[in-house]
Amino acid sequence: MKMKIGLFLIVGLVLVFLFGVLWIFGGFKTGNVVLDGDSDIGLFVKCLNEKKVVMYGFSYSPGVEAQIELFGVSALNLSVIDCHENPEKCEGVIVFPSWNIDGKIISSGLSLGVLSDLTGCKI
Repeated sequence: MKMKIGLFLIVGLVLVFLFGVLWIFGGFKTGNVVLDGDSDIGLFVKCLNEKKVVMYGFSYSPGVEAQIELFGVSALNLSVIDCHENPEKCEGVIVFPSWNIDGKIISSGLSLGVLSDLTGCKI
């Protein structure tokens, strides 16, 4: 009986140790899932581009960075105008990020769901 209890404790401690190591070194990260261009988010970005949806921002803006993170690696295909590099393309835009959807400027970061509702692009 003592041997079973000892074995149980050792196995339990080893499992706790392994889970701790995985947690510390990122084995259980729950951040954004990175999706490729053929994923649902990739197809969503393709639809946004087909509808000529554009995001305006500054590359160093925390709000813009947070908005771009929603798209994972598919953000590389997103139409974004950096207003620091192209100020002439950002006339009238005063809040960053802002979106141009159907010629209307929406001065706010938007969730993927709201973008979907406003554009008709499905996620």
